[in-house]
Amino acid sequence: MANRLGVGVVTAALASVGLAGVAPVGAAPSRAAPRIVSLTFDDGRVSQGVVDGLLASHGMVGTFYIITHAVDSGGDHPESLTWAQIDRLAHDGNEIGGHTRTHPHLPTLNHGDQIQEVCGSRQDLSAHGFAASSFAYPYGDYNPAIEQVVNSCGYASGRGAWGGVETIPPADRYALRTLPNVTDQDSVAGLEAETTAAKAGQWLQYVFHDIGDAYPGGDQYRITTANFTAFLDWLGRERNQGTIVIKTIGSVVH
Repeated sequence: MANRLGVGVVTAALASVGLAGVAPVGAAPSRAAPRIVSLTFDDGRVSQGVVDGLLASHGMVGTFYIITHAVDSGGDHPESLTWAQIDRLAHDGNEIGGHTRTHPHLPTLNHGDQIQEVCGSRQDLSAHGFAASSFAYPYGDYNPAIEQVVNSCGYASGRGAWGGVETIPPADRYALRTLPNVTDQDSVAGLEAETTAAKAGQWLQYVFHDIGDAYPGGDQYRITTANFTAFLDWLGRERNQGTIVIKTIGSVVH
């Protein structure tokens, strides 16, 4: 007979014995909206070649922002990914986005050069088969006029390099906010804490550069392979519990 009672009747019965907060049998459990996590990688640095296998092994994908004139440029940029490596990233479901042609401070350029850098990067990606819809501002530098350039060049979003957690939908999709760029001073526990501190339904965009151990001439924007893998392990556990969802920038904006 208990199975035939309406939820309202059962709730009233629970309240009468001091159990008003207990969900009745058969009631759907409430669950907060998951946080959205996007893993983004800037510059197309050669050290990011290891990321493809690590993401694939965890069933995850990321967004890779490419400096297009650095790719396959030989001695000028030996630290860059090749087009063949970028092809593999895309083949495995990762998003390929634009990051200008030469990584300048866009606000210092005249309007024509801004167009060459921003539109040109999208043209370069298109020539190699990538329909890029996401853009990241070099150094996170932009202003309203540059946002309009990114829009006019056909990109659907522009990502900065700071600002904290983002909303869905974002307040300005050409000024996407990110968590602080990951550096060699960040711990795995610290990265995890940034995620758990976000409210349900918020969007966290992590910005990575080099993945691996330090090398001569490298900068502080680096995370070791071991720490990166440990972070992916943790994200995987959180995803399995339904507290987060991993998405590319383009899949969230669209």
